[in-house]
Amino acid sequence: MITQYIPFAMAAILIVALMIDLRTARMPNWLTLLPVVLFIVQVGASGMPSAFAWQLAQGVIVFVLGIALFAAGGIGAGAVKLMAGTALFIPTANGWIALVGFLGTVFVAFPIIIMIRKAIGSEESKWAVLSRQILPMSLPIAVAGFLGMFWG
Repeated sequence: MITQYIPFAMAAILIVALMIDLRTARMPNWLTLLPVVLFIVQVGASGMPSAFAWQLAQGVIVFVLGIALFAAGGIGAGAVKLMAGTALFIPTANGWIALVGFLGTVFVAFPIIIMIRKAIGSEESKWAVLSRQILPMSLPIAVAGFLGMFWG
């Protein structure tokens, strides 16, 4: 059945988002829309749409919290959409491991990225993560998505 392959398609979306974000510091709208399309396909193909109610609620909660972070200037709109779309595919039982993975990546990987930027970054770099003072939010989103979808 097609639904068993959807987490792998979502994983591919996260990898593409990470690479685009590292290179350009942007997340295209078409890319952040794909998780919603995949979720609709998954719900439609499952035969039990009510089984995804908690995951839909989880995605809405993540979106609302993300909008609050966006309004405070702490995260970009593309990251909010990607984060909410990723939350649609994380079983609610794995929500905590995804959250721990997200926060762990923010507090461990971001300081490492800053040190790397200071050591080898330059304004001439073709990679936005090395040329500008940005932090790729797609990295903790991808880690959280991978842990949430494939843990256990």
